[in-house]
Amino acid sequence: MRPTVMRITRSATRVLASAAVLTAALSLTACQNDTKDTGSQAPAASTQPSAGGQDGAAGPGKDGGAKESDTHAQGARATNASASGASGTSGSKSTGRSGTQQHGSGGGADSGPVTTACTGANVKVTVTKVDRPINHLLLTATNTGSKPCNAYSAPYLRWDEGQAATTILEESKPQAVRTLKPGESAYAGIMTESADGSGNSGYTAHKLAVFFADRAGQGSTGPAANPTLPKGGIYTDSSAWVTYWQTTAADALTW
Repeated sequence: MRPTVMRITRSATRVLASAAVLTAALSLTACQNDTKDTGSQAPAASTQPSAGGQDGAAGPGKDGGAKESDTHAQGARATNASASGASGTSGSKSTGRSGTQQHGSGGGADSGPVTTACTGANVKVTVTKVDRPINHLLLTATNTGSKPCNAYSAPYLRWDEGQAATTILEESKPQAVRTLKPGESAYAGIMTESADGSGNSGYTAHKLAVFFADRAGQGSTGPAANPTLPKGGIYTDSSAWVTYWQTTAADALTW
């Protein structure tokens, strides 16, 4: 009977040992499963920053990181704004200096309105016979002085020793007075006689005196100019007229 009891005891011992091993294995497996489940859920929670932001339950680490990012972003925007502002300020100052210099330069060059009248003392006058229009002369007055002068109104012409001035063609009056800087010229056209022969008291003139109008246009001022007439003289009569001073020769010969 004793051998039988010993075999039963050994079998029971093996069964209990196997059960203990199985229980331990099951416990280990359960622990591993719990660990896996917990590890898969943590990242999912961290991908919901809006929940922490809305209910204020976010941890210090997350909140501090967000604030730091905001601080860096604000700093970058402030730096860019400062750089842009500095560039704009620099451009504005540069433009201001340039404008001031130009204005100063212009102010220095502009000594005010010209009031000096052109006369025979500061202007040289020449007479040129032209082919077109017929019976016309071109009068050119060039400033030979060192300062600007105004060629007011129209030239007063006196042929030879005549007492009456040549008629001024009113329709040739320009919109502005012709101002001559040193070296510049003004022009006037002279019709010596009408092409239809309507003039009278004609004669051949060998001298011409050119007087300059004053600012008021009520008379002459300064000495006259005495240009040389074409060889043989110029035939003229009562139909002759002269234009106002013009800017170009073409304008002067329009009529």
